[in-house]
Amino acid sequence: MAFGLFKKKHTADIIYMNGHVYTQDPAFPWATAVACKDGKVIAIGDFEGMDEIVSSDTQVIDLKEQYMFPGFIEVHNTDILKAFEDMYLEIDPVWDLDTVLEEVAAYAENTDRDIIFAYGYNENILADYEEAEDVQGLLDEITQDKPVLLLGTSGVHCWFNSLAMDMVSESAEEDGMQYISADYVLSVLSPLDFEEVEAAVIASSGALCDRGITSIFPLNTPDYFQHLYRDCLVALIGESIPVKQRLFSSLYINRPIAPELILHKLTAGKTACIELDNLITYDFLKLEVCDDENLAFFSEDALKTICQAACDKGYNIHLDALDQTSIEKARAAFVFLRSKGCKHNTLVLAADNAVSNSEVNSAEEGFLTTWSTDCLNQSVYSHVGSVSEAVDMLTVGAAELLGCGKEYGSIEQGKRADFTVFSENPFEKSVQYFSSMHASMTIVDSQVVYDLETACDNEMYDLLVTMRL
Repeated sequence: MAFGLFKKKHTADIIYMNGHVYTQDPAFPWATAVACKDGKVIAIGDFEGMDEIVSSDTQVIDLKEQYMFPGFIEVHNTDILKAFEDMYLEIDPVWDLDTVLEEVAAYAENTDRDIIFAYGYNENILADYEEAEDVQGLLDEITQDKPVLLLGTSGVHCWFNSLAMDMVSESAEEDGMQYISADYVLSVLSPLDFEEVEAAVIASSGALCDRGITSIFPLNTPDYFQHLYRDCLVALIGESIPVKQRLFSSLYINRPIAPELILHKLTAGKTACIELDNLITYDFLKLEVCDDENLAFFSEDALKTICQAACDKGYNIHLDALDQTSIEKARAAFVFLRSKGCKHNTLVLAADNAVSNSEVNSAEEGFLTTWSTDCLNQSVYSHVGSVSEAVDMLTVGAAELLGCGKEYGSIEQGKRADFTVFSENPFEKSVQYFSSMHASMTIVDSQVVYDLETACDNEMYDLLVTMRL
């Protein structure tokens, strides 16, 4: 039998059959086949019961008794900065000014890149400098032969030498710009090569496929890097190359800035995703808050104002509270938002694992809780007790955190047809073994975007060609 059958005229585009399909639907946890149309599930059950939705145009794929799961959504360890790690100098935000200058100088001496680019300095290290020329002079001492560009940890401030400033000023004059923002500086200097970035994104996407990941939610990644990653995916879509993971983009903010600027960035990001059929979305404001005034400090009023401005425009909030005081601020802000009529926005409080849900009372106060981003970046497998718990966190739990449980997280009629397939039964394995299992297939919008067997054949072909050369 099959559940969710449409009438005859709604025949399936594709049916996956002869598998062990774990649906995550408590009423019907296991099936042997799933039928899809237009990228969504239309029926689940046994293939023999799907005669009425099979036509001569229906593609039938034999799973060969493999194990199919709802597509894994990675909200852990998805810092897409890793795709760029060999293209810039990573600055630790705790470095003082002298350390930053020493590390940038060493990097400049040893790199052959045309632009010296670094990311991650704490903007407060320049607090004692009032004149832009003095700040530029610090980098001029490193080199005046190449542009030097440093992007602050917030992603909204940058620091550059005089040569870079001259290049930006000349471009701004030609463009009639009255105000030079960090975004404009980055667009003019273009410190990263797009083709190199595209190759890195493709490699990163392949590695995620190997783990069975069909969607990612990058955390604490500045808009510039997310924008580049997104542009690469859009370019692939334009070339009719299948996107292997959905990208749930977010705007990362770790210091109070004008709500108008935040809304401008959110709107620009969302507009860029309008015609991408949910392959790329931009619905989250990601805030990082702590009680240290030298780091990600927000007053309670500033936090409420920023959150309300975003929620009023329909955006969701994922807030990383780095200490107990910030947890209380976040809780007060979320309760305030609910009292102001923000009933449908997803609100997520990410806090240290030492803070229990009972302390936060999240269910009663209308928001979700999860592990802190630092803890999440250790991967889901570091804080689960069983494979079943890990699967839950990668499917229904992740979909809930993203506020998209009606579309993702389980294999049910009407939901997006994103699936992860393994040749072995993960439930018969240990958490440690499961953490390193290779997916045999990943499927996005009902289409196979990764097939381990094909990938291995391609690797062997490339190896043989290389040996012949």
